[in-house]
Amino acid sequence: MTTLSLTDAERAAFTAAASAEAPPGTIVHDFDALLDCLGSDGIPVSPKASEFAIARLPELNALLTHPAPIGLSRGRQVSYPHVDGLHLLLRFSRLGKVDRSASTPRMVLDTQLAARWQLLNPTERYFILLERWWSFADFAVGRFGLTSSLAEYRLGLLQRHPPGSRAGQMDDKWQEATFGLLGMRQIALMQLFGLLDVAAAPAVRGKGWQIKSMVATPWGLSASATYLRSFRCTASGLLERLFDLPDGDSAVAEDANEDEMDRPPFFAWADAVTPFFPAWQNGLGEPAAVEPFRGSVTFKVSLGASAWRRIVMPAESNFDDLARFILDAFRFDDEHLYQFCYEDEYAAQRSLDDPRCRDVEDRSADEVTLGEIGLFPRQLVEFLYDFCDNWRFDVLVEKLDAGNAGAKPSVVAKEGKAPRQYRW
Repeated sequence: MTTLSLTDAERAAFTAAASAEAPPGTIVHDFDALLDCLGSDGIPVSPKASEFAIARLPELNALLTHPAPIGLSRGRQVSYPHVDGLHLLLRFSRLGKVDRSASTPRMVLDTQLAARWQLLNPTERYFILLERWWSFADFAVGRFGLTSSLAEYRLGLLQRHPPGSRAGQMDDKWQEATFGLLGMRQIALMQLFGLLDVAAAPAVRGKGWQIKSMVATPWGLSASATYLRSFRCTASGLLERLFDLPDGDSAVAEDANEDEMDRPPFFAWADAVTPFFPAWQNGLGEPAAVEPFRGSVTFKVSLGASAWRRIVMPAESNFDDLARFILDAFRFDDEHLYQFCYEDEYAAQRSLDDPRCRDVEDRSADEVTLGEIGLFPRQLVEFLYDFCDNWRFDVLVEKLDAGNAGAKPSVVAKEGKAPRQYRW
């Protein structure tokens, strides 16, 4: 098995972090405070982006061990980068999900996962959250580029402010460049996880979080450097190896077998780190599988401002069936590729691609039934057809009828003349 070799400084940093009374940073305390705030009723979120309601943001910010000084009276979630980071972890840990059954959507706890979370020790909680950030959230953000980009940017920031260096004043240009490259949320997460010590400037009216100075911690620099090296052991680093990008990584073996290449980089990193943290034994797992909805789904499919069709489909139909039926209802041919886009219950953007696509981003439309993805009333799904002419259909979920199990695909109402598919 290909493993990371550690330097003496990295071993010393890991040993020091493991022997401390609590995990690095304040992430475990602050995340637990957010879970307590969710409680049994949840927190209202915005309908489109599923961000915490603006009115609740000051309260959530005040829960933090070190609340971010904000000079805004009604800042959006992005203006509170630590709260924004916790929101990201809540979604990708699957401990929080969006309940849209009422008119006002709310972020609520997954009670089964929350019960498992309570059985974990602080060290296990820390590394579960770290994995969900570095492995899951990073992939979701950087899926169209090199998956190691964010890890590389974080390490670059830490190396610019190494442990023991003088905590120099942050000038406006450097702060603007840093925030532009990584984003405020990433820097806030680095502080929460104890990778970076940050001194915030006092609140300035009309401005959000401002950094006065920052210094990397020994744990942060060592953990980030070894994690970036772990990409060389996996398929995620294949492009870097093909182009032989220099990174000074002489500590990683040159060759890895096929099974090792398929492993996520975080697993390769964990193999080297877990011996220092014997308390890290258990993971959180995934939410319990939900039985697919059975019955019928009623959609209002709109094309432009004046043409729409109300369609009833059995929930056992797959999304490829729905695509063909929509095209037929608008008298379009089916010679071109398509894609469905929607937001799942964890506020993540998902896509279902035409089975004829060579590069499927998420899953193929013929692999997923309407009853399997957790559709809910008032949900809007986007149906993109013919990527040259770029036809965009709005597919609004109007009704889920569990008592209509024998439904057949049908158009039950329509209005407006469908536009001509080809304009030439």
